[in-house]
Amino acid sequence: MLMRRAGLNGILLPLLVLGVILLLIPLLGMAGYRLRLLSLIFMWVALAGCWNLMSGSTGYIDFGPVAYFGVGSYCTALFMLKGGFPFLLSVFMTGWICAALSLVIGLSTLRLQGAYFAIATFAAAEALKQVVLESDRVLGIDFFGGAHGLTLPSPPSGIFFYYVMLFFMGLVVSLTAVIQKSKLGYGLRAIKDAEQAAELTGVPALQIKIRAYILSSSLIGCIGGVEAYWLTYIIPDDVFNVMRTIQMVIMTLLGGMGTLLGPVIGATFFTLISEFFGAKFVYDYLIIVGLVIVVVILLMPQGIIGTLVKKRGKSSWLF
Repeated sequence: MLMRRAGLNGILLPLLVLGVILLLIPLLGMAGYRLRLLSLIFMWVALAGCWNLMSGSTGYIDFGPVAYFGVGSYCTALFMLKGGFPFLLSVFMTGWICAALSLVIGLSTLRLQGAYFAIATFAAAEALKQVVLESDRVLGIDFFGGAHGLTLPSPPSGIFFYYVMLFFMGLVVSLTAVIQKSKLGYGLRAIKDAEQAAELTGVPALQIKIRAYILSSSLIGCIGGVEAYWLTYIIPDDVFNVMRTIQMVIMTLLGGMGTLLGPVIGATFFTLISEFFGAKFVYDYLIIVGLVIVVVILLMPQGIIGTLVKKRGKSSWLF
């Protein structure tokens, strides 16, 4: 127990120092592209962390989180445009709507396992995309904007979104750390190791999966709402794009699935190499990024953090 506490303190202290530094960065004069890049990294760390919170902990590969990202984007936009609500209140209400939606979807899909769960969540995301695309035409109204999307009010400065994205990144990482050492975290890992055996020992598997699924989905929805206001313009083909889900999966696998810092490392690494090669090789950077990812996964099949854990001989709970 003392070793675990010492290890936990050894992780929390550097994270706390890093958090203070990140809070001070805009005050020290950083602005423009660099500030936007950091904000983008924070967003993807939070999204990958949300996916890892559910899928990394249970082993249930979810291909539908973009559904909540898209719903969150549209809910926030509609609350602001149609309801006249302020941004922060719109994001808060968006989180509850995504929580309710994920409860409905989760009660159906989380009874499935393996490829069936992955296909069901992917289908749910595509179905929601079509609802947003076709509702205005079918009903003869102008609500979602159809394929043309919606334009939001002019946003505040980039510093505002820097701090909002930093908040969500810190929230996701903190929740993951707390959940890993909680009864919920132990239940999620038991489901990942042997779900049927866990149920036989009294673990309420479906209830635990739904709780993690709702928490993950509601946070993804909130982040989708923040990005919508940040970019000021949303269309279904973008906010419901399956590539967003694929990026969350890749980032988590690169860093280390089921670990605390895996999404942090993976999302940061992926975003930086994408930006670097995207600037150097405008037309071929996706090929280069893909090759880099393949090499990293071949050399470190357990992810960057997972490989470090294995080499240092420490248990993964620390990371």
